[in-house]
This record gives sequence, structure tokens and C-alpha cells, in this order.
Amino acid sequence: MHSYSHIAVADQIREILTGFGMPAKHQPAVVNGMLYADMRGIDTHGIALLPLYQRWLEEGAVDINGQPSVKSHTGSSITIDGGGNFGFLSASLASQEAIKLAKKTGVAAVTVSHSHHFGAAGFYAHQIASAGLMAIVTTSTKVVCVVPPGARDPVLGTNPLAYGVPRTDDQPIIFDIATSTAAGNRIRVFKYQNKPVPEGWIVDGEGLSVTDAARAEDIVYGRERGGITPLGSNLLLGSHKGYGISLMTHFFAGCLAGGSFSGRVRLSEDKRHVPLGQDNIGHFFLALDPAMFGGSAGFAESVQEVVDAVHATDPVDPERPVMLPGEIEQRVMRERESAGIPIADALVDQILQIANSLGVANVLRP
Repeated sequence: MHSYSHIAVADQIREILTGFGMPAKHQPAVVNGMLYADMRGIDTHGIALLPLYQRWLEEGAVDINGQPSVKSHTGSSITIDGGGNFGFLSASLASQEAIKLAKKTGVAAVTVSHSHHFGAAGFYAHQIASAGLMAIVTTSTKVVCVVPPGARDPVLGTNPLAYGVPRTDDQPIIFDIATSTAAGNRIRVFKYQNKPVPEGWIVDGEGLSVTDAARAEDIVYGRERGGITPLGSNLLLGSHKGYGISLMTHFFAGCLAGGSFSGRVRLSEDKRHVPLGQDNIGHFFLALDPAMFGGSAGFAESVQEVVDAVHATDPVDPERPVMLPGEIEQRVMRERESAGIPIADALVDQILQIANSLGVANVLRP
């Protein structure tokens, strides 16, 4: 494991995107989205995505030249066509459109269809909340990997959900989760780091926990029986709640937005996901202006009251104070600004193999 400056990581991402054939005008949205994740310790949604993205491009699931566009704008709603490209582009457009509309009408609901993986949902919730707006962001997913409670086979994706709450004199409060026990790419990170997967995250077709990272990855991405458990891990710990939230996120980001159900894949002979043509992932964005709901000043005071109460809560361990969602990520970001972004050597090797295959620069290991 070695650490690299955020500038070097951004440059490496940019080099590989160029090798993929992505136009330069589209690259900032992807680089910024990945760097947002890597800087905050969300290592599953940064540069670690590039090997998966290369595979999806090779399978024809993504149109690297696709151009997102607004399809309709009616009242407080906007629909966007993602153009089949990676979702960073269409989701960034959706966030900006939601901000402009919510500032005008108080409420903005934006849906995106014909898109693809958009990185960390919190990236877009952060954009909206930083503009002084409340935010809800969710997305449907490509990979079928989450098993409902008591099921042998996966039916859902990890279907992430993010909330953003603006603050007047501080960073917005961002709550960003997968509705599964873990994000799918987290299993790959454990494999890169040669660490076991925590008990209860992955189950096989008999409902038994799988902790070996290589086998867990095969279950999640190879479509063997079993998969990731819903948030809660098991029924005693509330997995029915994670399952229900996952379904609801798809109804918003999939059914409402016009995205395909994540079951739209078939199993090939080598046990890998093969898309039936280009994917159609949907996203949903909701932005609310507190100024239109009783006034910004009263809202800010109310938020601060809650923040103060949380921070004043007596912790069990004085060395581990009670924190708000997103505060750990803010602390990690400050650390990584000076110490760099740690990346497993196995992942760096894979990134450099991709760079060599594309004929672009090896920035991380020249």
C-alpha cells in the first residue's frame, strides 16, 4: 500500500479516460466525482472503479461519446436523457438543473434515464446542499447482487441513497449509503487488500456467510447463487428494512425515471454479467429550498440546534465523540490533502496494466 497525491490520482484517471476515448470536455465530471470519493475514504467509488469501467466499455454497455440532454421541463420537474454515457455527466447536469429550478420554484424533481454508474451519490447531494438546498439523490444499478431476506438468488442492486442538508457556516451534512450491507465494489477492495470480508456481508445460495474475498467477489459479480445481504445483514438486525428501502429507491430511480430493472442481464458460460445491449440506469434527484418553507434563517437555526445536541451527547469512549454523518469523511479528506490517497499495490498494478494496454501515461508509477 502506497499513497499518492490527489493531483497524481486525478491525472491518472484523466489519462485512462483519454485512453477510453472520452472527449476532454466530459472528463472533469468523472475526475471530480472519483476524486470526491477517494479524498473522503470512499475508496470503492474512486479510481478503483476504472477496471470495472474498462470491462463495461469492452462489453458495449457504455457509449463513451454519449451526450446527456434535457428532454422535458414542466413546472417543477425535469427529465434528462443520459445519452448512454457514464452517469457522472448526466448526474452533474441533473444536479445543476435541480439547483436552478429549486431556487426558482422551491421544489425541483429531476429524473435521468439511459445513463450508467454515476459514482458516489453523496457527490451530487453535496453539490445541491452546498447551494443551500435540501437534497435527496438515488439511483438504480446495473449489477444484480443483493438477495432479499430468505432468498437464494439476488434480485436487486445495491441501490444507493444520499441526503444532503445545507448549513450556513459549515460543510453540508451528507448521508450516503448503499441500501445493501456493503457496496459491491467494496468486496473488490477487500480482495485488493488481501483481507477477509466481514461476517454476514455475503451469503451463498444456502444463506451461509462467505468471508473469503475471492469467493465473495465471484458470488457478487459471477452470478453464483447468493449475494450481498440487504442493509441490516439478517432479519434479527433489520434486513427487511434495508430490503424495503432498496425496493423504494428503485421505484423512484428506476420505474419513475424510466430506467431498466437491474435484472436485465443474462449469465454467460464464464459466469460473468453480459449486458443485453447498452444499459439503461436511472437516477432521481430532489432539491428543496428552505427559504420557500418557512425561511432560511429559521431552518438554519433549527439545524444548528440538532447539530449542537448531537455533538453534546456524552460518548461511551471520550476518544470517539458522537459525530454527524459525513464528519468522518471530512476528517479523512483533511488527512489525505497532506498525506495523499492510499491505494493498494494490487490495484495500482491493475491500473497500470490498463494504462499500458491503452497506450497512455503511467502517472502513479512512471
